[in-house]
Amino acid sequence: MDITPAAKEDIASILTLQSQIYRVQSVAENATETLQNLIANDSCTVLVARAGGKVVATATIFYLPIPTHGKPYALLEGIVVDENQRGKGIGTALSKKIIEMAKEKNCYKIIFTSGMDRADIHKFYESLGFKKWGLEFRMDL
Repeated sequence: MDITPAAKEDIASILTLQSQIYRVQSVAENATETLQNLIANDSCTVLVARAGGKVVATATIFYLPIPTHGKPYALLEGIVVDENQRGKGIGTALSKKIIEMAKEKNCYKIIFTSGMDRADIHKFYESLGFKKWGLEFRMDL
C-alpha cells in the first residue's frame, strides 16, 4: 500500500469514496473544482492510499494556525476507507500517516468529528490513542 498526497487524477476516486461517509444524495456540482483547489492549497493536504494501483482510502488534513499557541492544529476531514477494503489495516496506516504529517507541520493537536452513531469507528480511533473530548455544537445552514 502506498499513501501519498492526492493528484488531480485521483479526484473521481476520492469523490466516490467520500460518498460512503457523507450523508448526501449526490456530490455537489462544484465538487471537482473544490477538490482541485484543496489539492493545490498549502494550508491542507489531501491524502490517498492506493492498493493494487487503486485509490482505496482518502483523508483531508487542514492546518489551522492558532495565534495563542503559535502553531497550528490539524483538522481531519473526510477520512474514509473503501467499505470493501476495511479490516485490512488501511485505516491504521492512513491514520499513522496523518499523525506523522501533523507532527511535521508542528501541530499541537489533531481533531475531527464523527457521528454519534458510529461506535465502531470511535473504538478504532481510541485504539490509536485519540480521546473523546468536548462536544460538537452544530448549526446546519
